[in-house]
Formats: sequence, structure tokens, C-alpha cells
Amino acid sequence: MAAEYEHEAVPAHAKRSLFSVAAVWTGFPLVMIGAFVGGETINLLGFMRGMEAIVVGNLILAVYVAFLSALAAKESKTFGLSAKQLFGPITAKVVSITLSTLVVGWFAVQTGLAGKGVVQLTGLPAWCSTLLIGIVFIIMSLSGMRILKPLSIISILLFTVVGIISLIINFSHGGIQPMVAFQPDSHHVVSFGVGLTMVISCFIDSGTLTADFTRWSKTPSQAVIASLCAFPFGNMIPMLLGGIVVASQNSSNGDFSHLLGQWGPLMAAFGAFFFVVNCSSVAVHGLYNATAGWSALFPLPFKPMTITLGIIGLILAISGITNWLTNWLELLGILVPGIGGAIMGWMIARTNHYVPKTLALAWILSILTGFIVNFWMPELSTAVVVIVISMIIAFIGSRVSQPTSGHPEERT
Repeated sequence: MAAEYEHEAVPAHAKRSLFSVAAVWTGFPLVMIGAFVGGETINLLGFMRGMEAIVVGNLILAVYVAFLSALAAKESKTFGLSAKQLFGPITAKVVSITLSTLVVGWFAVQTGLAGKGVVQLTGLPAWCSTLLIGIVFIIMSLSGMRILKPLSIISILLFTVVGIISLIINFSHGGIQPMVAFQPDSHHVVSFGVGLTMVISCFIDSGTLTADFTRWSKTPSQAVIASLCAFPFGNMIPMLLGGIVVASQNSSNGDFSHLLGQWGPLMAAFGAFFFVVNCSSVAVHGLYNATAGWSALFPLPFKPMTITLGIIGLILAISGITNWLTNWLELLGILVPGIGGAIMGWMIARTNHYVPKTLALAWILSILTGFIVNFWMPELSTAVVVIVISMIIAFIGSRVSQPTSGHPEERT
């Protein structure tokens, strides 16, 4: 059985091809949750401003993940293992717990959404459908990286087919001009900054954990290319599709897959099947992220850790966590971006030593700044401000700090 190397660096002989890593990463954000976020962004900002937020937010996320991916290929370690050197042993545990717990939440959200798709296919009660599909997702996750590549490829192919059919149906009911002219309800308008934060927050947690996937890359350049396939492209496409069907007023929430029902019951069933498979991709990826993170904290084998975290996520899914998506994105925009921002600041400073106290301080101050911006400066993008503040603090601190925990040149 293939090793996951959750407790050590991936050896050179186990590294994977660019296609393999890119397929795994692209299939993760090419999912329906992005369509929901894109649809909500258009609902709140209107078509033109909403599309601008989707494009700009994904470009920012692309730069963010590319930086962390390049470092991951050099380290060849999970994010949790690398964090011990970057943030110090104590703060690294807090960082890993935060990120790994949040992605368990994403597993729960996707399991809950998939459960609704199973209801459409089988007619079973919602709790029963969620329980059954959650168990299937946990079993799939036990295969680790071996399941992620084929699952991602299947999800990408299905997404392409359903996306094209949905666009055909969408535009068969109306032209482009009414879609472009779409404006939000005056009672629900938000600032551009809020929309930008929603877009960035959708995958900021797993984007920060990119090392769990890109550590398998053979070179930093291949890791960056793989990450760029996911961000901006893989992540932006579902957001654009969700925004288009909302602006065309063919969906209220960005779910374009339901449009297939207009071509008959068989196509409706196919749309529901696609929805479940698509949710499985992000659910299994998320649980893999969570297991890799928690494994850096506790010396448990991969499978027992996966089962434990999967059960926790399944309980959350049955309890109805999917109803709190907007609040979830808001929390992510405050807690997570400063982690990557601190690492980026240290990388840009190009110092020859680790500065864990500086990075820890940068992250803590970025969280405090995030709460201030979120509650008292809503016109700004919380996620962007948090990244910038953390990056500046880490850059300056890295330049003036003395070596405290070894040399980056000694990385394996």
C-alpha cells in the first residue's frame, strides 16, 4: 500500500508528475460550492461588479497559493510539518488545529449538500441520505492520494459536460443584455470589499494547506503550475457559471445543475448524480487535508485519523452546518489569510533563517486587524487587508530578526 508520508518529507522517488498533481488540485475547487458563492456574489453586487469581484478575488488567491506551493515543493512536507519550523512548535499547533478543523467543516458542508442530492435520487429522508453518503465519502478518503487523482478527473469531466449543457439551456431562455444589466435588490447590497472577501474565503483554508498536495511536485515550478490550474482557473469557472445563471434569473443561488431537469427526468437524475459526485471531490480532498494536518500533531496512522475526523464531520453535516455558509466564509476571511500572508512576507524578505516568533506575531495581529475591519470598516475586504498586514509585519520582522530555529538551506 502506498505511503502518504504524513509524518515525513515525500522522498524523491515518490514524487508525482505535473499532470497528476495538477489534476488533483484542479478537481478540488472545480465544485458546486463555488457556484453558490459566485451566485451569492452576483446577488449582492450585481452582474458587472460581482464578476469583477470574482476575477480579482481569484487572481489574489492565485498569487497567494502559488507562493505557498513553491515553498511546499522545496520542503516536500505537509503544511503541518512545515509549520513547526515556520511558526515554532506552539504556534504551529494552533495554526494546524485551526486550519485542519476548518477543513473538517468543509467536509461536513459538502457531505450535507451531497445528502440533498441523494434525496433527489432516492427519496430517502435527508438525515439518512447524509449518513449514507458521509460513510461512502469516509471510505473513499481512506485511499488517500490514490483516490484523489481519478476522483478529480471524473469530477472535472462531469463538470465540463454539465456546465456546457447548463449554459446552453440558460441562454436558450434569454440574451446576454438582461444578464449584464442585472442589479441586486437594494435591501441586500454590500460593498465590493465584502464580495471580494467572500470569493477569496471560499478556498483560502485549503489554499493555505496547498503543501498537502503540492509537496508531491518534483520542482517548485511544477508546483506553481499545478496551483495555477486550480487558482484562478478551477476555482473561478464554477463561480462564473453560478453568477451567470443568477444574473439570467434562472437560479436564485447559483446552482446551474438543476437546469438539466428542463430536458426531462433522466437529465434531472444525471444532474443530481453529478452534484453528488462533485461534492464527493471536495469532501474527500478536505478530509485528506484535515487528516494530514492533525497527523502532524498526533502520531496516529492515516486511516484511524481519517475515520475519526470523518465521523466528526458527518455529525456536523447531519446537524445542518450547510445553513451557515455565509457566516463560515466570514470567519475564514478573518482567521486564515494571515497565515499565508506571514509566510509570503518571510519568503519575500529572503532571509537565511527562520523567524517563528515574527510569523506568529504577524498572524495574531492580522486576526485582530481582521475583526476590526470586519465589524467597523465593512467597505474594505477583510481577507485582503489581513493578507497585506500580515505580510508587511512578517517582511519587516524577518529583516530585523536574528536566527532562532535553523537555516532554510537545511530543509529537506
